[in-house]
Amino acid sequence: MSTIGTVDDELAAALSAAENAARVDDALRVRIDESFAALHDAVGRMPGATSAELSALVTAAVVSSHARSLDLRVHGEQRAARPDRMTSRFALGAACYADRFAGNLAGLRDEIPYLRELGVSLLHVQSPFARRGDGTVDLRRGDPGLGSIDRLTELAAALRLAGISLAVDVAASGSILSFADDLLFLANRGVEAFIIADRAVGAVIAPVLAIGAPGVAVLAASPGSAPLWQALATGDAAPLRRAVGRRGGRADVAAVRDADAVVWHEDTDRLTAAYADGLGLPVPGGIAGTAASLAGVGQGSHLGEARLALAHAVALSVPGLPVLWLGDEVGALNDETFRDDPDRRDDPRWVHRGQKPRDRYATRTDAATAAGRIFRDTTKLIAVRHTTPEFDGTTLVGFDVPAPSVAAWQRPGADAVVLVLVNAASHPVTIDPVTFSGFAPEASDLVEGVDVDLGGGLTLPACGFRWLRVSPAA
Repeated sequence: MSTIGTVDDELAAALSAAENAARVDDALRVRIDESFAALHDAVGRMPGATSAELSALVTAAVVSSHARSLDLRVHGEQRAARPDRMTSRFALGAACYADRFAGNLAGLRDEIPYLRELGVSLLHVQSPFARRGDGTVDLRRGDPGLGSIDRLTELAAALRLAGISLAVDVAASGSILSFADDLLFLANRGVEAFIIADRAVGAVIAPVLAIGAPGVAVLAASPGSAPLWQALATGDAAPLRRAVGRRGGRADVAAVRDADAVVWHEDTDRLTAAYADGLGLPVPGGIAGTAASLAGVGQGSHLGEARLALAHAVALSVPGLPVLWLGDEVGALNDETFRDDPDRRDDPRWVHRGQKPRDRYATRTDAATAAGRIFRDTTKLIAVRHTTPEFDGTTLVGFDVPAPSVAAWQRPGADAVVLVLVNAASHPVTIDPVTFSGFAPEASDLVEGVDVDLGGGLTLPACGFRWLRVSPAA
């Protein structure tokens, strides 16, 4: 049980404590007034929370705000004025390990032109921090192999100039106050987004940052890609339908895969076996592999590229921030060289954390290669997403299709609806026209750029998808 009083009483106490530590000007007072109720609620839900902790969090935010550079203040205010920027159709994340993709943090600066070419608005640098002797992460020191916190600051500034936010993933450790202090420190170094798996902690941190570092975002980590890969393995889209349905109204990261392995929620042995034969490597409870390898691209499957395109079409059409693992957009394959590294050979997850596939990037404009076709298909989806206002925001409405292999959902807009249809089966599926009876028969296929007559039904190809702009029946 927490020992926190009413919002009004705690606000008065927090303001008094903050004013004893630093000046609370009008702008700070407005931000405190706007964010305090959310902070009060989030802290009150934490076991054993006290009024002193609540006041200390406000004080930490106020003190930190005075240490914020003018550049970050101005930039942060501009971002705070666009609270929907992370759920905009123009938002696109990319993730990587700095050493695997670019050598170190300094090397990532050289990748900025490519990130802009791809349309990236947020770069998630995975685990750039040092570890203490007890194995815990020190959020105030950079990994010696990647670069110091000063190098991270320089990278953040270079990305900011290019219109790209620097994001890091963080796990809470120690007290909530010490954790908040560390994130305020990083925000003042230019980090513009924190990816936090623990929703309760994220609910506390978001209003603290809104007070002390406006414009810095807190994102919920991806809930995992298992439902997608389960559907593709079995041809049963039910787990994907359930997972997509839970995304309505939420702004979580949407990823085809993550830094960790795909961990199954059920039927572990059968699903692992489905992917273990040259597609990935078994790990406890799941499978490790790049998206292209799991899709069958490396084995030359005739549906491999289609599965990968479908996976990206899902991530780019659901609510939330789509994040590509760099290399997936050119079909990076599993990298078995991790077995040569004594520090990594016992962790199969490194099979999908390989070095930058320079050969595949070199042929990304050549449609005669798998890398070129995958890059073409992925960047086309990104471009179409940019021109689809229905993909703004987090509204999602389910849509029932009487076919076990099909998952479908609607993204409503001001004037029309985009209907997303995906077929997880390795065979075509025909959808009866009665299924579309609530829509006018005239529809537009946004990806192919052609008109579609729903009055005659619709056939989805094997491992195929459609983004259809539809309107209600008259």
